Amino acid sequence: MSNTNQPESAFPSTFKSMSPEEVQVHRWGMTLRDYFAAQAMQSILQAKDVHDSREWYNTAWIAYQVSDEMLKARDA
Repeated sequence: MSNTNQPESAFPSTFKSMSPEEVQVHRWGMTLRDYFAAQAMQSILQAKDVHDSREWYNTAWIAYQVSDEMLKARDA
């Protein structure tokens, strides 16, 4: 993960600015954490049958826990 206060973007875009020695990276859209959680949630939902809002909340919470562990492993 980036050492800045800004979360790392899942799909950052890079472009050259008017100054030839300066390259800027813009971060918008989903964060890498959100992307990992979405991927984890897909797998979780394929493995179980979710019907009510409480189950959806628990599934999302678990997906973000998995995402956080993936980011920790990535930084290791």
